[in-house]
Amino acid sequence: MTYLALSKALRKRNPSAAERSAFVARLRDAEFKAPFVYKTHDFPQALLKWPADTRVIFCFGSTKDSAFSVYSAKERYGEEWIRQHFYHLHATGEYCDLFQRDILQQAKQIKEWAVFEDVPVLCVHYDAIWDHQSDISEFTGLKMKLPKREQRAPKEIPTELRSAASHVYDSIDEIVEELPRCFIASPKYADIVAKLPV
Repeated sequence: MTYLALSKALRKRNPSAAERSAFVARLRDAEFKAPFVYKTHDFPQALLKWPADTRVIFCFGSTKDSAFSVYSAKERYGEEWIRQHFYHLHATGEYCDLFQRDILQQAKQIKEWAVFEDVPVLCVHYDAIWDHQSDISEFTGLKMKLPKREQRAPKEIPTELRSAASHVYDSIDEIVEELPRCFIASPKYADIVAKLPV
């Protein structure tokens, strides 16, 4: 959603540049050619040599809710979508492991992006994106407008899997809740993210 809103904002300013907007599975395969908008689930290390005028929006949120979304996505999108999504997230297990451990490496994502300083990173909690549209616009230089917020549809997750998910993800989410809803990545958050089980 954020990617689409930023791509639309870029299209208004520079239609030909907006054509370069894309999903990039691995940042090492991406080319810096400003202006552009990329979406990825990759880790930040590939950006170590990118120009300082790079801007990153890192969206984070409840790891348990994300796991529930992935679980329910299998029925909506099928096995191939799951396979690709697991590749994009550098998953360390199979779909059947989703509620056994953090196989999607969400804690590691948060731990690495929250303190990454080689390029500016604005970290925004998913539930706060609508409240921080102006911050995102100012940070990126693109006046984005999000669609009206809709309530998330409740996911139908069997009771035993909900219990297993709580065992894996609740402790991670407690730490995530210690982070501000919107902040510039910085070593000042290292003490918080160091507690993440990575």
